[in-house]
Amino acid sequence: MSSTVDSVSVLATGPDGTSAPDSITIGDGHIWVAFTNGADSTGLSGSSTIAEYTKSGQLVQSLSLPGYVDGLKVDPATGDVWALQNQDGNSTLTLLDHGGTHKLDGPFTYANPSSTQGYDDVVFEGSTIFMSRTNPPDTSGDATIVELSAGNQPTGPIGWTGVFFNGTMGLDTVTGKMEVVPQNDPDSLKTAPNGDLLLSSGDDGVIIDIHDVGQADQTVKFTQIQGISGSAGLDDVIQTTATSGTFYVADGADNRVVAVHVSHLNPNDYYASVGAFGAFGEVDPTTGVFTPLLSAANAPGGVFGSPHGVTFVPDPPAGPHSLPFAADPSAIEHSSAQLSHAVDPWSGLFA
Repeated sequence: MSSTVDSVSVLATGPDGTSAPDSITIGDGHIWVAFTNGADSTGLSGSSTIAEYTKSGQLVQSLSLPGYVDGLKVDPATGDVWALQNQDGNSTLTLLDHGGTHKLDGPFTYANPSSTQGYDDVVFEGSTIFMSRTNPPDTSGDATIVELSAGNQPTGPIGWTGVFFNGTMGLDTVTGKMEVVPQNDPDSLKTAPNGDLLLSSGDDGVIIDIHDVGQADQTVKFTQIQGISGSAGLDDVIQTTATSGTFYVADGADNRVVAVHVSHLNPNDYYASVGAFGAFGEVDPTTGVFTPLLSAANAPGGVFGSPHGVTFVPDPPAGPHSLPFAADPSAIEHSSAQLSHAVDPWSGLFA
């Protein structure tokens, strides 16, 4: 049975003066959204607005950060919001402590500054922190995923070690052949339920699934989304074992966040924003076929043209002995060792 869209609604619109929402993250029962406001992706001009909303869409606060904030994630270990600035060069990192103080730390610089490369997204595996690295200049050998040296408490300049590289071979899930993994545009980074890293190559329209990244037993598979000519505009990719829940999608063209409740979710499929199709939808890894779930055809007002960031909240568990949920809703059930307490999936707290 294919996934079924049950309802679509607008959760929130951008604060006055904002535009172009991109990344979305959830923590401590609130949704955080980065509005990029036309800022330059190398930090040469402009600023982004970080907005905090309740789960019902009420604006709690907004703050301005210089440059283009593309990556935005809540660290489940500390509760800090990580804002990655200027993904295409002159990158910096700012941490927002929302444990009652809303204090900013940073911006921190990186140990290997570049005007043409940067850092796009981040995932947390306990105290191990991975980031996607953009604009690889070579077809082989350049790091596209790095592991931070300082873990959850970075200080500038931020050091890292490369763990995944351009030119790596992987299994094409559509053709069944081992091929060089397309990585012309490393972009979004998420955690799959089994702990794999999901890296998107945005322009290529390729979803890359990495098991045991950087380890001797690392394995890689990738899915090329079919039916795209030119730039794919692939952004966030989510995989979940939940059978139903709500996806929150940044509607970049209309300056809002749209909530779409979906049932009959397929644990083998990917759920992704694809700009070339102007839609958020489902990708079958065996065929590469994209099926829209949210587009202008069913979006409020009949408009939806620039999908970007996505996060996911599963429906509440059915009973008292159901599996607990992860603090990052894009990483549902990814590590039983880290999930020792059942919580409301909105809480983001292990209390």
